[in-house]
Amino acid sequence: MNDAEALARAAIQKTLAACTQAGDARKADAYANCFTENGALILAETYASRAAIHSFMTAPSVIPRPQSPAPGFVSHHLTTCRIELTSERTAVVKTYWLVISAAGVDHSGYYDDKFEKVGEDWLIASRKPRTLWVSPASVLVAGAKN
Repeated sequence: MNDAEALARAAIQKTLAACTQAGDARKADAYANCFTENGALILAETYASRAAIHSFMTAPSVIPRPQSPAPGFVSHHLTTCRIELTSERTAVVKTYWLVISAAGVDHSGYYDDKFEKVGEDWLIASRKPRTLWVSPASVLVAGAKN
Protein backbone atom coordinates (compact mmCIF):
# COMPACT_ATOMS: atom_id res chain seq x y z
CA MET A 1 0.00 0.00 0.00
CA ASN A 2 1.40 3.37 -0.97
CA ASP A 3 0.98 6.67 0.92
CA ALA A 4 -1.92 7.87 -1.27
CA GLU A 5 -3.85 4.65 -0.63
CA ALA A 6 -3.20 4.85 3.12
CA LEU A 7 -4.41 8.48 3.17
CA ALA A 8 -7.53 7.56 1.18
CA ARG A 9 -8.38 4.71 3.56
CA ALA A 10 -7.91 6.95 6.60
CA ALA A 11 -10.09 9.68 5.05
CA ILE A 12 -12.83 7.15 4.23
CA GLN A 13 -12.77 5.82 7.79
CA LYS A 14 -12.95 9.40 9.09
CA THR A 15 -16.08 10.03 6.98
CA LEU A 16 -17.65 6.75 8.14
CA ALA A 17 -17.14 7.76 11.78
CA ALA A 18 -18.39 11.31 11.24
CA CYS A 19 -21.51 10.09 9.45
CA THR A 20 -22.28 7.53 12.15
CA GLN A 21 -21.86 10.00 15.01
CA ALA A 22 -23.81 12.75 13.23
CA GLY A 23 -26.66 10.37 12.46
CA ASP A 24 -26.94 9.15 16.03
CA ALA A 25 -26.81 12.72 17.36
CA ARG A 26 -29.47 13.83 14.81
CA LYS A 27 -27.08 16.47 13.42
CA ALA A 28 -28.63 16.80 9.97
CA ASP A 29 -26.07 19.26 8.58
CA ALA A 30 -23.09 17.16 9.63
CA TYR A 31 -24.76 13.95 8.41
CA ALA A 32 -25.71 15.36 5.00
CA ASN A 33 -22.22 16.85 4.57
CA CYS A 34 -20.76 13.32 4.64
CA PHE A 35 -22.38 12.82 1.21
CA THR A 36 -21.40 14.29 -2.16
CA GLU A 37 -23.66 17.06 -3.45
CA ASN A 38 -25.52 14.49 -5.58
CA GLY A 39 -25.06 11.64 -3.12
CA ALA A 40 -27.82 9.09 -2.64
CA LEU A 41 -29.16 7.46 0.51
CA ILE A 42 -31.07 4.41 -0.66
CA LEU A 43 -33.71 3.24 1.82
CA ALA A 44 -37.33 2.26 1.05
CA GLU A 45 -37.23 5.63 -0.73
CA THR A 46 -34.13 7.07 -2.40
CA TYR A 47 -32.91 10.48 -1.22
CA ALA A 48 -30.89 11.59 -4.22
CA SER A 49 -29.06 14.74 -3.14
CA ARG A 50 -27.41 16.25 -0.10
CA ALA A 51 -30.47 18.51 0.31
CA ALA A 52 -32.86 15.53 0.18
CA ILE A 53 -30.74 13.65 2.72
CA HIS A 54 -30.80 16.70 5.00
CA SER A 55 -34.62 16.85 4.72
CA PHE A 56 -34.85 13.16 5.56
CA MET A 57 -32.66 13.64 8.63
CA THR A 58 -34.82 16.49 9.94
CA ALA A 59 -38.11 14.59 9.55
CA PRO A 60 -39.71 13.86 12.95
CA SER A 61 -40.29 10.20 12.10
CA VAL A 62 -36.66 9.24 11.43
CA ILE A 63 -36.20 7.73 14.90
CA PRO A 64 -39.45 6.23 16.20
CA ARG A 65 -40.57 7.15 19.72
CA PRO A 66 -40.18 4.26 22.17
CA GLN A 67 -43.34 2.49 23.39
CA SER A 68 -41.95 2.13 26.92
CA PRO A 69 -40.73 4.70 29.44
CA ALA A 70 -37.13 3.77 28.52
CA PRO A 71 -35.15 6.58 26.89
CA GLY A 72 -35.25 6.68 23.10
CA PHE A 73 -31.83 6.50 21.51
CA VAL A 74 -29.88 4.60 18.93
CA SER A 75 -26.15 4.13 18.86
CA HIS A 76 -24.56 2.67 15.72
CA HIS A 77 -21.31 0.75 16.11
CA LEU A 78 -19.19 0.10 13.02
CA THR A 79 -17.27 -3.16 12.90
CA THR A 80 -15.56 -4.91 9.98
CA CYS A 81 -14.87 -2.58 7.07
CA ARG A 82 -13.57 -3.54 3.62
CA ILE A 83 -12.36 -0.65 1.46
CA GLU A 84 -11.63 -1.30 -2.21
CA LEU A 85 -10.07 1.66 -3.96
CA THR A 86 -11.37 1.44 -7.53
CA SER A 87 -9.46 4.49 -8.79
CA GLU A 88 -7.58 7.46 -7.38
CA ARG A 89 -10.95 9.15 -6.76
CA THR A 90 -13.42 6.32 -6.12
CA ALA A 91 -13.89 3.44 -3.71
CA VAL A 92 -16.39 0.71 -2.88
CA VAL A 93 -16.84 0.15 0.85
CA LYS A 94 -18.72 -2.51 2.82
CA THR A 95 -19.01 -1.85 6.55
CA TYR A 96 -20.81 -4.03 9.06
CA TRP A 97 -22.73 -2.30 11.88
CA LEU A 98 -24.85 -3.06 14.88
CA VAL A 99 -27.25 -0.76 16.68
CA ILE A 100 -27.77 -0.45 20.42
CA SER A 101 -31.01 1.07 21.75
CA ALA A 102 -33.00 0.95 24.97
CA ALA A 103 -33.93 -2.58 23.82
CA GLY A 104 -30.25 -3.65 23.94
CA VAL A 105 -28.78 -4.98 20.70
CA ASP A 106 -31.47 -3.63 18.40
CA HIS A 107 -30.60 -4.52 14.80
CA SER A 108 -27.57 -5.20 12.63
CA GLY A 109 -26.43 -5.28 9.04
CA TYR A 110 -24.01 -3.58 6.71
CA TYR A 111 -23.63 -0.53 4.48
CA ASP A 112 -22.97 -0.86 0.75
CA ASP A 113 -21.22 2.44 0.06
CA LYS A 114 -19.60 4.10 -2.90
CA PHE A 115 -17.18 6.90 -2.09
CA GLU A 116 -15.79 9.73 -4.19
CA LYS A 117 -12.91 12.04 -3.49
CA VAL A 118 -14.10 15.66 -3.47
CA GLY A 119 -11.25 18.09 -2.94
CA GLU A 120 -9.28 16.54 -0.10
CA ASP A 121 -12.29 14.73 1.39
CA TRP A 122 -13.69 11.29 0.64
CA LEU A 123 -17.48 11.53 0.68
CA ILE A 124 -20.30 9.03 0.28
CA ALA A 125 -21.63 9.02 -3.30
CA SER A 126 -24.23 6.36 -2.48
CA ARG A 127 -25.24 4.36 0.56
CA LYS A 128 -27.59 1.40 0.78
CA PRO A 129 -27.98 0.03 4.30
CA ARG A 130 -28.74 -3.70 4.39
CA THR A 131 -30.41 -4.93 7.57
CA LEU A 132 -29.63 -8.56 8.40
CA TRP A 133 -31.29 -8.94 11.80
CA VAL A 134 -33.88 -7.05 13.88
CA SER A 135 -34.70 -7.72 17.54
CA PRO A 136 -38.41 -8.22 18.29
CA ALA A 137 -38.02 -5.32 20.78
CA SER A 138 -36.32 -3.06 18.20
CA VAL A 139 -37.15 0.62 17.79
CA LEU A 140 -37.73 -0.32 14.15
CA VAL A 141 -40.51 -2.71 15.17
CA ALA A 142 -41.98 -0.14 17.56
CA GLY A 143 -41.87 2.49 14.79
CA ALA A 144 -43.70 0.15 12.40
CA LYS A 145 -46.55 -0.19 14.94
CA ASN A 146 -47.07 3.59 15.21
